[in-house]
Amino acid sequence: MRRASAPALVAALALAAGCARCGAPRPIAPPERFLPASGYLSVVVPALGSAARQLGGLYRTASTFPGASQLVESHQALRAQLGFDPFDPKGLEEAGLAPAGGAGASAGEGRPLLLVLPLADLGRFDSLAQRLARDRLGAPDRVSSMGGGHPVVSFRRSASGPAALAYATVPGYVIVAAGPGGPEAVAAAATHPEEASLLRSVPYASARIAVGEEISGLAFAPRGSPLLSDLPAARDGAALAVRAGPAEVGLRLALLLAEERAPAWKAIAAEGPEAARQAGQAEARLLAPDAILAVRSGGDPAALGRRLVPFLPARVRAALDAARLDLEGELLPALAPGAALSLSLAPTFTLAELTAPTLDPRRSDPFRLVKLEALLRVKDPARLRAFLLRAGQAAPRWGGKLAARGPAGAPGAWTLSYGRVQLSLALAGDRLAVAGGEGRLEELERRISGGGPGYAAPSPRARAALEGGLLGAVLDVGRLVDGVRALPDEAYGTGPNAFVMRSLADRLLQPASRLRAVSLRFDLVPGAALVDLEVEARETPSPP
Repeated sequence: MRRASAPALVAALALAAGCARCGAPRPIAPPERFLPASGYLSVVVPALGSAARQLGGLYRTASTFPGASQLVESHQALRAQLGFDPFDPKGLEEAGLAPAGGAGASAGEGRPLLLVLPLADLGRFDSLAQRLARDRLGAPDRVSSMGGGHPVVSFRRSASGPAALAYATVPGYVIVAAGPGGPEAVAAAATHPEEASLLRSVPYASARIAVGEEISGLAFAPRGSPLLSDLPAARDGAALAVRAGPAEVGLRLALLLAEERAPAWKAIAAEGPEAARQAGQAEARLLAPDAILAVRSGGDPAALGRRLVPFLPARVRAALDAARLDLEGELLPALAPGAALSLSLAPTFTLAELTAPTLDPRRSDPFRLVKLEALLRVKDPARLRAFLLRAGQAAPRWGGKLAARGPAGAPGAWTLSYGRVQLSLALAGDRLAVAGGEGRLEELERRISGGGPGYAAPSPRARAALEGGLLGAVLDVGRLVDGVRALPDEAYGTGPNAFVMRSLADRLLQPASRLRAVSLRFDLVPGAALVDLEVEARETPSPP
């Protein structure tokens, strides 16, 4: 071969250096570029190393929970199989992967699962793939070929046999698939036209905007995916995003809303999303300070009723129809946006009653276990009174009684009785106060008039769940655990059963004591409905 002269070599190097300065390097496409939009499920991790750090922190906290031995064993087995720790960015580098890059996966009909991984060192990755194929799949033979203009490497049990694992490389990524169809699948993904990729999918773009930026990864199922066939609310497509930290994990479900469905959902926020997010906040702050569960709604009651009433048990709907009581047409329109509800452990709480074979209100009083408080905004007191009057007339046919207190034409309080259950109701200005449990209505009314502190959420994220969306709920696990631990001995019963009940309670309280709060929030954004679930742990267990 003719050797280049020194002047020619210098000229070539100068030209190459000059071209390198002509412009910035071409940016690497995100992993969605190589995932088909037609997949029935796609998973995207924006930054593999960041996700590994976040999930690793969560794992280290979760592994300290009582009963987490199986989780630890699973992690150790996975590390042994892979040869590196998937929760450690350094381990990803050792495997030839780029921690700063994104990753993706796609499942579709008639083809194997596709993985798109950020590539940093092809030699290291090839060694990993060869070891896994040999040790885990029994496929030691490495075969190189071309597919769609891209080099494809496959691992087989014999050179002429079917592939067990295959990969192809594209700028910045390695595309991996297992099984006999692996070579064809990775070659097709490498040459997949961009306009048909997940990157250019309008529904995916909407879902990506809806779930926000602060995520570790997300799973997306488009309209028509068999995974959504039994989920009517998700029929236009859905995305589930996860965000993790050392002491918390957050899940966000985005339900895409087609243009024809959006108005029915927007009706929940009748006065606009911002007004709905404000409605009910004042009521939530007036709830019981010892509440273990707090719920707030800023949605329009009539719109919510239209969506929820059809899910009432058939026998309840039949009883309402027989009494000619129309919840959607009479009661709910009398209420305004803004409601809150709380449950607290009752001083008379006993585990024996909780585990009784029946909680029939005709035989037992649930308010011996929990105390209920609720506040509902009222926009038409006369309509509310008329509905309660008719309900009182119909109550005896169900074995109940609704007794009014106050002026005959405009009562201001009611007592609803059914079996051993008794609810107290009272109009307080433009609010209807509802309470279950001895003395609770008086305590609620005292707080309404400014006498004493109300409910405070146990954490900033829990507070945001009650204040930020159209609907929100917070379970104060710490307060629940402390309340059960403070129960007197007689709350566990007597004799051998008491020992069994205390032992069972201790087994449940041990892992629960590591949790701080669980919160749920529902909200609407353009093109999607959002459901957020937050689970917060204590970094150190609460003292027994």
